[in-house]
Amino acid sequence: MEIMGAKGPAREPDSRLALARTIGEIQLLDARLVCGRDHLVAAAEHAERAMREGTNVAKTLAVEFVLYAAGERQISDAIRKVGVRDDTEEFALVNFDGGNPDEVLRALEMSRDDRVIEPSRQKLQAFGITEAELRSVPPDQVSDLVLERVALVDLLK
Repeated sequence: MEIMGAKGPAREPDSRLALARTIGEIQLLDARLVCGRDHLVAAAEHAERAMREGTNVAKTLAVEFVLYAAGERQISDAIRKVGVRDDTEEFALVNFDGGNPDEVLRALEMSRDDRVIEPSRQKLQAFGITEAELRSVPPDQVSDLVLERVALVDLLK
């Protein structure tokens, strides 16, 4: 599995995702709601376990991953929250096949920039983390609040 941040021109989401699917088992998220590499790793691990244990909601690993990455139990809510939009120019890209990242980026007309998936207070708030929650943990642990939301998806199913 390869996780990376990337930048690219805004395009119609369905055609971009369809192109990604022709390359391999790839999922794209809007990086504006991705709160670090650990966020994506945790979501991928939970999704892989759900698929392996038969507790999955989605038919594919890539879509199951979106549920966990969004911290939502409904696919439509998850896509609305973290999915690629018409104006998305910063992406989180997860390649579950582990293919050549340079080829994937080239095919999608993107350039790698892992800075776009770094966590920030603004992203945490956009994700739905409240000010009270942010104050409840030490500043160096605020990103863990997203990991908690990822883990809670198992309880919501």
